Amino acid sequence: MLTKKKNPVKKIRNWRKTKEYRTWRFAVIKRDKRCVICHALKARHAHHLESAFYNVGKRFTVSNGITLCRECHTNFHTNFKRSYRIKTTAYDFENFKTLANYFKHKL
Repeated sequence: MLTKKKNPVKKIRNWRKTKEYRTWRFAVIKRDKRCVICHALKARHAHHLESAFYNVGKRFTVSNGITLCRECHTNFHTNFKRSYRIKTTAYDFENFKTLANYFKHKL
């Protein structure tokens, strides 16, 4: 009898459904309280400074997270990094933050 192999990609994606992830997310948002870019209180997301996919050891470390609103989070991944799949670092985010603040004052 053949046994069905488990999909390793599905297992990788399931970490976001764990209690550890929900605890991490809550702790990051509680610490920052609002978006660190635009200071909005709406639609807050916890964003990993070092990619959670590539840095499993830092995945649930609160210091590896920051709070972004939905708009700033989308802007970071689609306009700055061009994708949610590209590896990100704290350095990338600092560059994004500098650019966002620059344009906020110029517009």
